[in-house]
Amino acid sequence: MKNLKYKSISMAVLLSVGIGFGCNVLDQQPQFQIATSEAFSNPINAEATLNGLYNEAQLVYNWRVQTIGDLASDLVQSIDTWDNFNVIDEFRQTPDNTEIDDMYTQIYRTIDLANNIIAFAPTVPGLEQSRIDDMLGQAYTFRGMMYFELAKYFGGIPNKYGELGVVIETEPSAGVNENSYKSRASLQATWDQIKSDLEAGERLLPPTRASNFLTRSRLVKAAATGMLARYYLYIDQWAQAETYASQVISQGNYTLTKPFSNIFRTEFSSESVFEMDYNVVDFSGLRQWYYPASLNGRGGLSFHQPFAAELLARQGTDSRSDLIDFNPAFGGVYYSTKFNLLQNASNVPVIRVAEMYLIRAEARARQNNISGGLSDLNMVRNRADLPDATASSTDELVNLILDERRFEFAIEGHRFFDMTRTGRAVNVFANLPRTTGASLYSIGTADKYVFPIPTSELLTNSNMVQNPAYR
Repeated sequence: MKNLKYKSISMAVLLSVGIGFGCNVLDQQPQFQIATSEAFSNPINAEATLNGLYNEAQLVYNWRVQTIGDLASDLVQSIDTWDNFNVIDEFRQTPDNTEIDDMYTQIYRTIDLANNIIAFAPTVPGLEQSRIDDMLGQAYTFRGMMYFELAKYFGGIPNKYGELGVVIETEPSAGVNENSYKSRASLQATWDQIKSDLEAGERLLPPTRASNFLTRSRLVKAAATGMLARYYLYIDQWAQAETYASQVISQGNYTLTKPFSNIFRTEFSSESVFEMDYNVVDFSGLRQWYYPASLNGRGGLSFHQPFAAELLARQGTDSRSDLIDFNPAFGGVYYSTKFNLLQNASNVPVIRVAEMYLIRAEARARQNNISGGLSDLNMVRNRADLPDATASSTDELVNLILDERRFEFAIEGHRFFDMTRTGRAVNVFANLPRTTGASLYSIGTADKYVFPIPTSELLTNSNMVQNPAYR
C-alpha cells in the first residue's frame, strides 16, 4: 500500500517563475500558476514544492530515459506504427522527433523546479535548518541526475565523443528576456556541474529516513553516492568509481534480492537504492509500451529477436530470462514482463545495488584487479542462479561484465550508453534486424552517440548549436 503520493500535494509543480530555461517551454504559460512567494511562504507549502519536484522527476523516469536509449541499442525494437520510435530504432532520428523533444523539455522542467528549491528553501520562515539542508540535498541530487541525463543524450563525454555540453542554468527561470537564451556549455563544464551537484547532495542528504518506504522512495545519501559511482564509471576514473560503489555496498541497507523477479514484484525491495514510486494515478509507462493489446498494453516495443533468442536459451539456468513472454502479433515477438502491474502502476528502480556491484567489478577490472572484479561479477551472476564466471585478463573480464549488464538491466536504459561510453557502439549496433523493418540498420558513426537538440529549442534559442550529425 502506498503511503505517500507525490501528486497528493501538487500546488507547487508549476511555479509562476517559469517551468524551463534554455528550452522551448519558455514560450509557454503554465496551466496553473503559483507565485514563488506563496510556494515558499511557509513549511507546508515548501514541502508541497518538494513533492512537486518528485512529480516532475516521475515524468523523466516513467519510461522516457530508459526506452529512448534502449530503442537505439541491440536490445529493444519498435514493432508498431509510432514513427517517432521507429526512426530511433533505425538510427535516423531527427530534431523534430516529439519523443526526444518531450524528454528534453521534461528534464529541464525538473531542473527548474530544483533551482527554485535551492534558491528559496533557505528563506522559508519557520523551516528548521536540518530540514532546509535535506530539501537542498534532494534538489541538488535531482539536478545532478537531470544534467547527467542531458549530458548522456545530448552532449557526450569529455575526451570520448561529443562536441558541446548542454545549456546550464542554476538559477530559477524568471520569465523570458535577453538573458533567457544561453549558449551550450563545454562538455567539461557540463560534467563538472553534474559532479558539483551530486557532491552537494551527498553532503546534505541524510543516510536514512523514518521508514523503508521513505528511505527508498526519497533520495538519501546513498542515492547521491551511487550516482557519483555511475558518474566516475562514465568518465573512466576507476579508483573513484570503485570507492563510491563500495560505499553504497558496505552500508548493509542494500542487498541483492532473490529471486530476481522480486525486484520488480515487491515495492522497495532491499535491492533499491532509489526507486521511483508510481501508482494508477502517478503511473509509469513501461508496461504500456511492452505488453500487447490483448493484455491491455500497446505492445509497441519488444526485444530484438537475437537478444530474445539469447534469453530463451537461458531459461532454466538464468532467472532473469523468466521475465519474457511471447506476443503472437507482429509475426511473433518476445517482450519484457519486468514491469507487470496493471494500469502501469509498477515502481521503477532508478539505482539498484546490483549496478554498484557491476560498477565496482568493472572499475576493479580496469585496475587489473581480476579476482576482485570476478568476485563482484559473480555476486550478480549467482543471484541469477548462474555459476561463477572465470577470466584471466582485464579485457576478458570487462567483456563479461558488459555482457552481464545486458541481461541484468534489460529495458532499464543502460545498454546504449554502456556501448557508447566504451566506444563499442559503432561495431555492436551494426546490421541489426527489425521485425517490422525491410532491412538491417546500423548506427554508422560516433556522431550518432548523441541525440539531436530538438527543433523547438533551436527555433526558440538563437544561441543554440545543433549536434554535428543533425546539422
